[in-house]
Amino acid sequence: MELFPALSRRLGGGQLERIALKVALLVVSLVVAVATDADAQDVAAGQVTFTRDVAPILQRSCQVCHRPQNMAPMSLRTYEEVRPWARAIKTGVVTRTMPPWHIDKKVGIQRFKADRSLTDEEIATIVKWVDSGAPRGNLDDMPPPVQFQDFGAWTIEPDV
Repeated sequence: MELFPALSRRLGGGQLERIALKVALLVVSLVVAVATDADAQDVAAGQVTFTRDVAPILQRSCQVCHRPQNMAPMSLRTYEEVRPWARAIKTGVVTRTMPPWHIDKKVGIQRFKADRSLTDEEIATIVKWVDSGAPRGNLDDMPPPVQFQDFGAWTIEPDV
């Protein structure tokens, strides 16, 4: 069944089908190119991802407590562990209840050793990540896991 019999007779057998196939391939190629470019622009425009942006913040400020067999109620080391808690994490950092840091930085000493409090920029990054659906990101962007000291192990040499 021919869709355009007069045009098909004029172009010759099968030529219309070849042209239609070429046009369809061109359209599909353009759609794929535009979609790929849009993804690249999202990353360049500041799309926040767990692997590239959020994981380093959690490693520095949260995982000291939020890791297996530690004092916090949940581990925050992997995307799979963090994703279910995304909205609660956002609430905790916006209200500055997490990470707990009860020192007023506007009074007295401004810099502290092992300060795990979040900067305004880090809070904004976490908020943007949660508000954009908490995307995982590229696994190649994930920083290596932090190796914490085992405080259950004996680290002092006996003095006998």
